[in-house]
Amino acid sequence: MQLNQIAKHDQQLCHLLQQAQYFQSINQKVKRLLPPNIAPHFRVVCIRDGKLILHASSSMAATRLKMLLPALLIQLQNLDNQILDYQIKVLPENPPNSHEKNFHIPESALVAFSQTAQQMAHHPALHDAICNLVKHHKK
Repeated sequence: MQLNQIAKHDQQLCHLLQQAQYFQSINQKVKRLLPPNIAPHFRVVCIRDGKLILHASSSMAATRLKMLLPALLIQLQNLDNQILDYQIKVLPENPPNSHEKNFHIPESALVAFSQTAQQMAHHPALHDAICNLVKHHKK
């Protein structure tokens, strides 16, 4: 089922979808105003209190935007009459997970932990924690 069809039945979802489409459109128009080499390094987030909020992926991209945008302010205002100014925030993209955690406790260590847990019977919380560790890492 299309998201638009679902949104017809929920007014809040419909409004949210319209806003997302609007800011996606503004984002594309702003990217067309700027050199193509900077376009992948920022995105339009919203218009708040008359400011067009842009997130840059690095401080270098933010600096470049700060140099270019003053000359384009009138063109930005033509995109939406709510835009009185702009604000650039550096928000780096999260790097992809480099690798999966592959932590393994050797069997001999698990045996030693089990023995330690038995000796810690007089400390129930510690005993239970060690037992849970052993149980979690048993194959």
